[in-house]
Amino acid sequence: MKIDVFKLGKNNDVTLTAYIQEPSEQLPLVKTRPAMLVLPGGGYTFCSDREAEVIALAYMNKGFNAFILNYSLGQNSKYPQPLIDGENAIKLIRERHEEFHINPEWIAAIGFSAGGHLLAMLATSGKHRPNAIVLGYPCFMEENSHNLVYPVPVVDDLTPEAFIFHTYLDKR
Repeated sequence: MKIDVFKLGKNNDVTLTAYIQEPSEQLPLVKTRPAMLVLPGGGYTFCSDREAEVIALAYMNKGFNAFILNYSLGQNSKYPQPLIDGENAIKLIRERHEEFHINPEWIAAIGFSAGGHLLAMLATSGKHRPNAIVLGYPCFMEENSHNLVYPVPVVDDLTPEAFIFHTYLDKR
């Protein structure tokens, strides 16, 4: 496995960490893999470790090459900067698909909480969008987005297929 960290943009805290499984002579039919981009949660104040590398490694175990985006946080997270970070991550993954041994049309992404909100914005309004998304307890519902000052994502014709899950106990 090869691990590389790429700086995205002017802010040195914005990084894309790539976890790449190199092709193997013992697996001659596996020339490329799907990619999974991971966007951890943390309320745009930090990126949660429990929603980062452990998730990337779980997807690698299933045959993906994985990427973790540490997007703009705190004072640097004013809209649209995190969206730009996400667009830059997808663009870099697609541009370097040969180096990363991935199919550029098989890029999925998973985001949790604020990372889920960012991923929903990326999937609905980004210039560069993933091909499929998984949203884990995303913060875009009115009742749990009270501290977010970002637009609510609106689905359009270019929005990729999505799987959404939540862990909040239903009161009904």
